[in-house]
Amino acid sequence: MIVQASVKIASYAELWTNNTRLKGDPVIMSPEPDAPRKVRAVTATEQQILCFGTFELNVSSEELRQSGVLVKLPPQPLRLLALLASRTGQLVPREEIQREFWGEETEVDFERRMNQCIKQIRVALSDNTNQPVYIETIRAQGYRFLVPVETKTIALPPPQVREASSSLLNLDRVRARIAAATSSASSPTISPDATASAPAPEIAIDSGRGIPVRYVAIAIAVIAMIAGAIYWYWQQ
Repeated sequence: MIVQASVKIASYAELWTNNTRLKGDPVIMSPEPDAPRKVRAVTATEQQILCFGTFELNVSSEELRQSGVLVKLPPQPLRLLALLASRTGQLVPREEIQREFWGEETEVDFERRMNQCIKQIRVALSDNTNQPVYIETIRAQGYRFLVPVETKTIALPPPQVREASSSLLNLDRVRARIAAATSSASSPTISPDATASAPAPEIAIDSGRGIPVRYVAIAIAVIAMIAGAIYWYWQQ
């Protein structure tokens, strides 16, 4: 009876400790090889950031920053760094890295590429191979991340939708044309430019109401003959 009562008291104490633990505290992964690794799944509206030393590794956006300054690192070495940092204190075998990044049946020289990735990571972290601070090389086995890593999850900022100025200008033009077409359909008016540029109406003369042209020609010929006769007479 005494043993059963002691077991119940111990279980109640453990349950009370778990319930009174503060929520929302960041998860700090210490470099203990046997410690369990529990990482909460990141949703599409969140970003996961691994913090170690003066560095922040944004796993979602694949960016490495040191004291807020962006550090250039190619995508593949950056993902390898994220893998090692997420399992700090543990030995990550080279075979696992090969399967993760190059596959099991690949024919590429993954050993050379893996060494190149580790070299690029050490350059970005200013780490030394002989006296490593961040990444330790276990010869013929793999690599181990040495420093504690703090995992943070932040919410993504809302997307900013900006409409181009050209689209706004085209929209204003369309609206102006629609307004002009509507006003002209409701109350048609004649613009001053159209009035000024309109040609003057042509007045057609009906030749049938005046003197016929042939009569005028005959009269002119008769007058010319009379004048010629008078001139001849006076000459004689």
